[in-house]
Amino acid sequence: MNRLASRQVHLDFHTSEWIPQVGERFDKQQFQQALLAGKVNSITVFAKCHHGWSYYPTHAGKIHPTLQMDLLGAQIEAAHEIGVRAPIYITVGFSANDAEAHPDWVVKNQDGSLVSIGIDPQAKREDKRPEVSWKFLCPSGGYADLIYAQTKEVCDAYEVDGLFYDICFWSLCWCDTCKAGMVESGLDPTSEISARLYHKLKWQRFMSGCTKVIREKHSDASIFFNGSASPYEPEWHDGQTHFELEDLPTTWGGYDKMPSRAKYFARSGKDYLGMTGKFHTSWGEFGGFKSKNALRYEVAALLTYGARCSIGDQLHPSGEMDMETYRLIGEAYQYVEQIEPWCYDITETTRLGIVLSREVKSDEGLVKMLLEGQLDFDIVLDNEDLSRFDTVILPDCILLDSKQAERFHAYLQQGGSLFLTGKSGLNVEKNRFLIDIGAEYEGPSMFEDDYLRLHEPGWEGLVKSPVLCYEGAEQLTMTDGEVLASVLKPYFNRTYAQYCSHQNTPYQLEASNQPGVIRKGNVVYLAHSVCKLYYDHGAQFHRDYFLQALKLVYQNAVMQVNMPSSGRARFVKQQANDRYVLHLLYATPIQRGRTLVIDDLPPLYDVDVRVSIMETVNRVYLVPQGQEISFVQLGTQVELKVPKLECHQMVVFDYTPK
Repeated sequence: MNRLASRQVHLDFHTSEWIPQVGERFDKQQFQQALLAGKVNSITVFAKCHHGWSYYPTHAGKIHPTLQMDLLGAQIEAAHEIGVRAPIYITVGFSANDAEAHPDWVVKNQDGSLVSIGIDPQAKREDKRPEVSWKFLCPSGGYADLIYAQTKEVCDAYEVDGLFYDICFWSLCWCDTCKAGMVESGLDPTSEISARLYHKLKWQRFMSGCTKVIREKHSDASIFFNGSASPYEPEWHDGQTHFELEDLPTTWGGYDKMPSRAKYFARSGKDYLGMTGKFHTSWGEFGGFKSKNALRYEVAALLTYGARCSIGDQLHPSGEMDMETYRLIGEAYQYVEQIEPWCYDITETTRLGIVLSREVKSDEGLVKMLLEGQLDFDIVLDNEDLSRFDTVILPDCILLDSKQAERFHAYLQQGGSLFLTGKSGLNVEKNRFLIDIGAEYEGPSMFEDDYLRLHEPGWEGLVKSPVLCYEGAEQLTMTDGEVLASVLKPYFNRTYAQYCSHQNTPYQLEASNQPGVIRKGNVVYLAHSVCKLYYDHGAQFHRDYFLQALKLVYQNAVMQVNMPSSGRARFVKQQANDRYVLHLLYATPIQRGRTLVIDDLPPLYDVDVRVSIMETVNRVYLVPQGQEISFVQLGTQVELKVPKLECHQMVVFDYTPK
């Protein structure tokens, strides 16, 4: 299998039948000039779009009514002529004219209603149509046969680098074909559990069917079904040759979603890319442009986490490439081209592990706090050896069975440490802890919110008055743990019958026997689901007490840097090249309207760095500048000062192998 290209463009081409003269201004030379200007080495081009139209001569589907050429073939030929790969895009979940022509192919709810996104069934034809508004189609029966047929057409007609299938795995379906399939599989169509089981069977069958068609002609083609790149849905992972992490940070949840996903898929052994866009907002935005500083930061962040890069664009219906777009992409990809030899095929150095809870708010809140504290981490996989971790974090809601508890007990006995928050560490019945935290579980709080008061001494620079927590803590009875903070109760929950002031009820003044932070040996427990709290509310106090509590057990971080909370850092090893690489990132995204933007890249100066390296370091230098910088190594500790950080700076440590 070929390695994944590192500087990609995903060239959207969802084009309405009401647009005239589609493709008439496509010009091979102009297309190639754009790719060269953009320093692009792979571009995903369209066989079939969300409107349901095809852009090549097709017998199975329908060619766009105003297209008079083989646009797909011309794009593939132009790209290959200059050494650029051209994977082929086929829509699956959205196909408007197929949905209209074949209502029986549309995904159905259990009550028989059609499943869609953004569509008002009562809307008049002249009403404004919302953004992202389509009906979902079901990849079974006749519609699956159509996708197989169109896959075969492109595989027979072209030199295929890869296939990208879009809008996959979305919704459970009770169409007639699915209900009959459930019965045939011995499942109950009236049961949602059965529908979920059949959903998995159906999509795995569909992936296998597409893959079989592709492999008949193209043994090395890449294959990706978009929607599969979730750490929470491993049932789709085997069907992919690589992973594409669609993370448009400006409107899809911010800049901190990518790192944990990248680290998870780095463990898969397959290449992965991160996908952003050139748009100010998101897909389907004609004439929108992201600032060059934002694009520069985004590709640098992708490489920091070992991802290849993909930038989304939308081709004008005329087929003419927008040269300003590729000038901007080229400025970003010129930097990628300079630094990519130091970015791939790396191993983690961190000794901090996190277990994903499968709850987005808890996982992303945890990751955000660690990133803001410049604490690198890796994902703990099921059943892996925990010995490489000094500390493992279980955020908020990780319930344990006896086998999992035994695994963590063995880890603790071998000298590891655990950091738990909220309900983590409870059994699946949620009535007792399976990890000894130094307290017994009494149940959830009866209050919707409460207060945390830190005990003296031991907390540096934090408020010692009671601090509001926007959800109640778990209720505990102490046994033999050490209480480091207490929970204060409000007088009552806020209701129409009882309320006080504008928001939450004040705390009771009586001393509390409810623990908020407990330490017992190499276990630290926080009674609040602070990871979710931070995701929802973003209070600095919650982050800072979390990080200080974590340092009670995680005391020897491999990497320590002094940057503001917007700084990001990662320290990795390229063993094949006898070097370590430190990535430093800094930008200050701001929310403006509905979009998170980066206008400016303010520099930082004299950034102090300390890293742990077992080997003898013989040279430290900056990439891409090539400038050597002075350092001091005492034992395994290497200290230095990075003179300037503007957007992204790599520091490389060459070492002498043992």
